Formats: sequence, structure tokens, C-alpha cells
Amino acid sequence: MNTRIKITRKQAEPILTHSFPDYQGRKITLEFATEVSFYDTNWSGGTCNQYSAVRADGASRRIYAPAPWVNPIEGKTIPLPEDVILVEHSHFCGKDCGITIYANPIHAPRWLPEGAK
Repeated sequence: MNTRIKITRKQAEPILTHSFPDYQGRKITLEFATEVSFYDTNWSGGTCNQYSAVRADGASRRIYAPAPWVNPIEGKTIPLPEDVILVEHSHFCGKDCGITIYANPIHAPRWLPEGAK
């Protein structure tokens, strides 16, 4: 199940506070997934994704990518635990493309409007 929905900044504010507190944009998407792949973790031609993990208790950790030649996370796919939300901040060709919040599908009923599948 990979469902993507746009959410408001107000809805995402608690998560943004713990993951990317300096983000001022409004492009925020929520995606339900059981696993997440890390890609473009190093700047390449103006493109880069930054990641932060937020646990249910509010603890957060920025996931830093080392130099490309020793980067162990590039291209890796990991399972997304129920108690962790992964937040991705994307830049493409130097332009801010917004935030994608990855959550386990178990949390879908809380976020999806009634009648949505």
C-alpha cells in the first residue's frame, strides 16, 4: 500500500518541529509505506535528499550521508517500523521540492479522510 496525500503545514507542524524546524515551505506530502529507499543522499548536479527519523516519543535523529565513496545508505531500502516516521526534504536542480513524510500504513486511519481508500 503506497498512498500519497497532500497535507497542510498545520497538520505537519508537530513532525516538522522535530525533523526540519527551519523548513518554511508549504509543499508537504504524506506517503504510507512499509519500506523506504534512500536515494540522492549526496549533492549531485544540484539534487539532494536529506532525511530525518522521528520516533513516536518525539525523539528525532538527522540521517547524515558521508562522502559518496563511503556512503552506506545510498540506494538502501529499509523497513519502516510502526513507531518511526521518516521525513525527506528534497531539492532538485537547486530548487526546494518540499517535504515527504513516510509513515507506516498502520497510521493511515488517523490521516486519511473518511471514505478514502
